[in-house]
Amino acid sequence: MRRGPDDPQLSPWLEGRSHLHPAVHRAQDAITAEPARDWSPDTLGRLAGASPRNLARLFRIHAGMTVTDAVNRARIALARDLIAQTDLALEQVADRAGFGSARHMRRVWRLFHAESPSSLRTKVPVSKGP
Repeated sequence: MRRGPDDPQLSPWLEGRSHLHPAVHRAQDAITAEPARDWSPDTLGRLAGASPRNLARLFRIHAGMTVTDAVNRARIALARDLIAQTDLALEQVADRAGFGSARHMRRVWRLFHAESPSSLRTKVPVSKGP
């Protein structure tokens, strides 16, 4: 497989994973497995075996990002895959990726991408036949 010109150099599923802290890895594994889930600080803290405040501190130190950034990156990666691989409306993509609305998804999307979510579909060439 080769990376396309519009694909990121580093997979969003691997960002912030070059550390050895087990609690942060447990939280990252859970987020990656279910990006659309409602990840409250208490839920992630219990799962990782750390208090919400300590987990937030550990994320900043070891992953180089906040817990919210990690969740948003996973959700945006899922949304990007859904937009590129399905014909779902943006509202449906937003719902499946864990965002409250398409508006919220667009707002978070702009933090990571220069182009709009819908522009992803216009980049895919459409065959017009022979």
